[in-house]
Amino acid sequence: MYFKNYKMGNKINIAIRILIISICLVYLISAFPGYKPLPQLTSKADAALLNGIGIHSVPMDRYLIVSFKDANVIYELSSECSGLVLYSMFIIGIFIVPYFSFKHRIIALAFLPILFFGNILRVMFGILVGYQFTTEASQFFHDTFGQILIFFWVLICFIIWLKITKNFPKEKKLEVVI
Repeated sequence: MYFKNYKMGNKINIAIRILIISICLVYLISAFPGYKPLPQLTSKADAALLNGIGIHSVPMDRYLIVSFKDANVIYELSSECSGLVLYSMFIIGIFIVPYFSFKHRIIALAFLPILFFGNILRVMFGILVGYQFTTEASQFFHDTFGQILIFFWVLICFIIWLKITKNFPKEKKLEVVI
């Protein structure tokens, strides 16, 4: 159970949490509407993965040009597609809940590259669906299965983080007295 204490350490913890949440909010407000550099990083990372498996692609700012069998297809990686909402919700969720220690919050930040990689895979899978089938199938995958995939990716990362930091809720054993 969490008890408020008014020692200096708790005030510093609260100040750091407010600072990090404020930094996230300032970025969300000030980087609007392009949210650089997230879409650009996502485009470059996806291009590297696609080129690595033999599908020619070129990143251009927030766009990714992919050479399909019969034509070049341009994918726009918006701020949502680059995972901005995903990272923001994860960070704000970790830093807004008062029960976690500062050390555990820092460990949570180590999951950001894992979330980034999961989002890169989600985008790449959508492009692969389009490459193998049609661009409409790619759009359908992105709007349905891709969203489900990233939701479960975040959920699994959050649960793993809870397990690593031993913050996962435990059931208390009840003793039966007869």
